[in-house]
Amino acid sequence: MKKMKQYSLLGILLAFMMCSEASAQNTGNTPVRELTFREYLTRVGKSNLSYLAEQLNIDIAEAEVIAQKVLPDPDLEFEAANETFSLGLGYSLELGNKRGARVKLARSMAEYEKLSLEYYFQELRAESANLFLEAILQRELLNLKIGSYEYMRQLSRSDSLRFISGEITENDVRQSKLEASALLNEVYEQEAAYKSALAVLNQYMGITTDTLTVPEGSWEMLDREFHLTALIKEGLEKRIDLFASEKGIEISTNEYKLTHAERRPDISLSLSYERDWNGFLPPSRSLTGGISIPLKFSNTNKGAIKAAKFRIEQSNIRKKEMELQVRTEISQAWYNFEAEKKKVNQYKTGMLEESQKVLDGMVYKYRRGESNILDVLIAQRTHNDVREQYLETMKGYASALVELEKACGIWDVVFL
Repeated sequence: MKKMKQYSLLGILLAFMMCSEASAQNTGNTPVRELTFREYLTRVGKSNLSYLAEQLNIDIAEAEVIAQKVLPDPDLEFEAANETFSLGLGYSLELGNKRGARVKLARSMAEYEKLSLEYYFQELRAESANLFLEAILQRELLNLKIGSYEYMRQLSRSDSLRFISGEITENDVRQSKLEASALLNEVYEQEAAYKSALAVLNQYMGITTDTLTVPEGSWEMLDREFHLTALIKEGLEKRIDLFASEKGIEISTNEYKLTHAERRPDISLSLSYERDWNGFLPPSRSLTGGISIPLKFSNTNKGAIKAAKFRIEQSNIRKKEMELQVRTEISQAWYNFEAEKKKVNQYKTGMLEESQKVLDGMVYKYRRGESNILDVLIAQRTHNDVREQYLETMKGYASALVELEKACGIWDVVFL
């Protein structure tokens, strides 16, 4: 009777493991396609909707340059009375090269928009790279959890056979079965997290989630060496926001020139012809011309000129502040990169191997009857935690590399 009960329990366990295995292998029906990191960034640059919207700022700025080239429109005047009528033409003549100053300022603004767009793309590229890294992390975590589940499933199957032979208790079998079930739930959760990360990649490429993009590549070959002094020098030469701050000084200077030009008075010229309504050649007709010169008493107020000068000074200070900020950002990014690299080396030089040895030793003792299933489960969870922390550390190291290169204004990151 006891033997029949054992075989009945074995059948239930085997059926459970077969169903669990089938469920674990069914990861969804959404089509997927592999994409390299280089291809991914190319698609982001061509199809990211936010980036495409930002590109229109350049077109808008160039249209503003054309708009500032316009000349003043002439005025046509007509007046009529009972006996006479007059037809006149007026034109405002701009002095002080106001039109040239406006055009020059608009061109500086257009060039600033180009620098801003390039800076926006650098930020977008770094952000997209971090999302690609996040997708790789979620993929590796999914593989880890599937591996942990398969390991526990095999152990649970082995425990079922050992229970039949009387080597372990029924409680040990149940414990390993419950642990396998819990790990399968983690697989389901991680699968959702992975697909969510892939959906974000699609969003940044401007495509829908009908087909998910699977990242192709690894972060294992990212062993890089940098020297802080060289990085700071390179950053001061290549940071786009530094170029933008220099362009800001040029814009402030051109605004000052325009303000100064606008203080020059504009001369209004007029020409009119007057005659009465009787006959083609009436006895009374006249041709008059006129000039109007405004008296710019308001020019005694120097507030606008002073404000424009202060903006130039402000732009110079902001450039110096930007240089200091670049140095600080590069230093911080380098310190973080070096710390992450040391953490990765810490895992590679012992922690992963030690956690695997502890797990293997505990399983060996368990199969010899020298330990219980709880000791194995604790060792398994510890090993999983160490491997998850290693993956997160690798992702942190790769992200630190991306941040460091972004801070320096350089880019040669590739995940093969």
